[in-house]
Amino acid sequence: MKTKRQYWNWGLLIFMGWVLTLVSSCKDAFEENTYTAFEETPIGLYLKNNEEQYGLWVEILQKADLYNTLNLDAIYTHFVPTNEGVKRYLAASDLTAVSDITQEEAALLVKYHLIAGAEVGFAQFQSGAISQLNATDDNLFVEFRDGGTDAIYLNGVSRFNSYDIKATNGIIHTIDDVLVPLVETIYDRLEEEERWSLFAQLVELTGYQERLATVYTETTDPLGNPIQQRFKYTAFVVSNETYTKEGINGLPDLLEKLGVVAGTDYTDPSNGLNKYVAYHLLAQQRSYSDLGQFPEGITKMNLQTMAPNELLKVSESGVGLVLNKNEETGESVALVETNIACKNGVIHEVDNWMPLFLPEQVQVIWELTDYPDIEANVSQYRNNNLGSQYNKTFTANELTNITWSARPEYKQNVVTYRNNRPSEGNWYNLLNHDHLRAELGESGWIEFKGPTIVKGKYKVSFVWPSPKHSSHTGIAAFILDNEMIHARLVISNSRQERNLTQAMGTVEFTETTDHTLRILSLDGRLITMDYLQFDPVE
Repeated sequence: MKTKRQYWNWGLLIFMGWVLTLVSSCKDAFEENTYTAFEETPIGLYLKNNEEQYGLWVEILQKADLYNTLNLDAIYTHFVPTNEGVKRYLAASDLTAVSDITQEEAALLVKYHLIAGAEVGFAQFQSGAISQLNATDDNLFVEFRDGGTDAIYLNGVSRFNSYDIKATNGIIHTIDDVLVPLVETIYDRLEEEERWSLFAQLVELTGYQERLATVYTETTDPLGNPIQQRFKYTAFVVSNETYTKEGINGLPDLLEKLGVVAGTDYTDPSNGLNKYVAYHLLAQQRSYSDLGQFPEGITKMNLQTMAPNELLKVSESGVGLVLNKNEETGESVALVETNIACKNGVIHEVDNWMPLFLPEQVQVIWELTDYPDIEANVSQYRNNNLGSQYNKTFTANELTNITWSARPEYKQNVVTYRNNRPSEGNWYNLLNHDHLRAELGESGWIEFKGPTIVKGKYKVSFVWPSPKHSSHTGIAAFILDNEMIHARLVISNSRQERNLTQAMGTVEFTETTDHTLRILSLDGRLITMDYLQFDPVE
């Protein structure tokens, strides 16, 4: 059990002050404020007490003026390279000693190896991105290789050599080598790798280069103040060798195979080459472990690609994940290399040229927080280990896939994203621990652009967190594709706070396309929303 003793009750203000200091300060603001709790030690002091293993990293902490920051009474997860790893880093950088590193470079290294505000223990590791962002606002990636706990790597380059070293202010995991902070975007990776040169050319021709080369999108808030949104992507990349095996030795061969006339407008989303490239892209980051997060009892699901109304099928094969499995022939697309981390997302390499594929009906979970523009505007998106509840209230210009009309129109604080901490019971037990909340006013409405769903008949259910209330409140009507599917649902209940499911009937879709859900507020009170579930009907 983690023991935690405080000598000062600094609270949240101190923590937020630390964050600002960590990002911008050139002076360690906490030099005089370290503490020791009997025989236990905070992270910085623990590392200093074990200089034979971590002394060079302590020098980097001190050069960055962040050593005493890691002795604060706060919560951190710190990935610490050994002395031998630091020596290899210095040699690779043509440096003779830590003193040759600039303070700015040292601070970047420390922040890249540090997660603030959360303890991420070994038990939480999966093959993919760690959901908690590090202090440079990046995901770190865990990779499991053959060899058990002795063959687990961070960012694919640095092997873990010990786990879960408990300090009074967090957890230390030690690694063999220093991580070089990511700066390459997905497009940078494509451009650098000669084996991906044809796919990189396709990205350029179809106009997706700019998105895959962008880390931050500049925009403004309702008051005109500049803000940054960070969108992340997933690319399923085909190598030149894989194209060659299919008889594709260059652009003319691929155009012929796709039936696309050379010289047409490849940037048009309806163009066959554009559809092909967009089919290999997802508008959100999905690591290998994310791809394998199937609903309970389900072993396959369809993912929305950036090609309009085109779906990528992911299946559990028994030995890992495969794509676009043909249930009749058993043929599928394998993942050759996964979790190639980039500054704005992740790359997975596939072993097939992967043309468009029409999957069969599967269960569909339409999670109402699962949108790229929500993720881009939320700093604690799907964080599963929060120390305190997180809320983000949106303004209308921040979201494009969700629109609303409140009553009165000038009503404030209408739509809120909430992520809950582990101690919050049923609220935490929601899908991905988060949900949306809306107070629209009487007759106000909120509308969601939904995912593409394979044509067919489905049973529809709605899942939501139901707050306890003495009387019926949050009364809402549900309209799918302009058809009423449920005329009156009471969101609250009079027994206890709990998660509820309401069957909403059966729908039949005559084409494979996307859909629109409108929720109409009948009483103007709080509406809480988790997801819609579509179960195929034979």
